[in-house]
Amino acid sequence: MTKANFQGMTKQELRAYVLEHRDDREAFYALTDKLREEPGIEITSTEQMHELIEARLDEADVRDAHTALEEIAGLGTTPFEEIKKELGI
Repeated sequence: MTKANFQGMTKQELRAYVLEHRDDREAFYALTDKLREEPGIEITSTEQMHELIEARLDEADVRDAHTALEEIAGLGTTPFEEIKKELGI
């Protein structure tokens, strides 16, 4: 089995890898190191790291949902602002 090159992965690629291989501690620590390099982020526990990853994924999900709503609203059936109001966005 070929070992993945975590250092050569982007943060996004490594995050996706960690989510697919949750038991791979080496990948997890490589992602932690990449996130520590970002200004303003201080990782002090594994729990905090998981919370940070989940928060970032939630943000991505919201962006994806917003894009989908804009596409649906573009069809002209329901005004976008009305859809957002119904969803509480």
